[in-house]
Amino acid sequence: MSPNPDKQETRSYLLGSVDSDHKTQFEEKILSVPETYEELLIAEEELIDQYAAGGLSELEREQFETHFLITAERQKDLRFGQLLRRYVNSHVPQHDFSTAAIAHVEKTASAKKLPRLSPSPAGGRPLMAFSVAGVALLGIALLGGWIALRRSPVRSAQQGTGPVVVVTLAPGSIATEGDTAQRVNVPPKGYTLKLELELQNSSFRNYKSELFRQNKSVQTDGALSIEAKGEQFVVPLTITGERLSPGDYEVKLSGVLESGANEFIEKYSFRVIE
Repeated sequence: MSPNPDKQETRSYLLGSVDSDHKTQFEEKILSVPETYEELLIAEEELIDQYAAGGLSELEREQFETHFLITAERQKDLRFGQLLRRYVNSHVPQHDFSTAAIAHVEKTASAKKLPRLSPSPAGGRPLMAFSVAGVALLGIALLGGWIALRRSPVRSAQQGTGPVVVVTLAPGSIATEGDTAQRVNVPPKGYTLKLELELQNSSFRNYKSELFRQNKSVQTDGALSIEAKGEQFVVPLTITGERLSPGDYEVKLSGVLESGANEFIEKYSFRVIE
């Protein structure tokens, strides 16, 4: 059976193996189709689980390490997944349990309650079954909490909260007719737009940005740090969806010198459309 094309597209996007045209189309789809964002979260979880279990191919593993792990949030999710896997592996005793004990543990885990164990002359198997059940339940609770957090509709991103849509911007200004402007759909209610501003000079202590809509300042952000995105460095800038309405926008980016003074670097433009 051939893989689901939508799922494969999402996976390729996360691993950075799609071309720029398809990348832009997919990001626009995230903005306009809320279900696509949910699919993106599920694909992220699957990739993290497969990487932690050593289930990725050599090429996918390289793409995962060089592209997928560019954000601090995904790095944190990976550390948690690895920690959970190590915890479960190290706390489940490797013994040859009886069929009855294993059945008892599975029944207990599915019911999500601890067993009432009677004393055993041997003193070992009931206690062992109890410990395995406890670890299984703890693993279920931790994993369930992690998945619930990952799929929660409210996720933090810089100053805003809500599902995050990422758009990469190269330096440049809007042409007279606006044909070269990066187009961004108005984010759905509750969504946050994360702009990745591509850098040509990454030598500053940190960065400061100011967002303009038709020459009117609407948002200022300071002490912005850079992130690695493949061989490119970007400055992430988060804008809550409530700030955005159809129109032309411009971001002016400055670098902060060691003295604290600001030095203008680049400007980035995009157009928000219905």
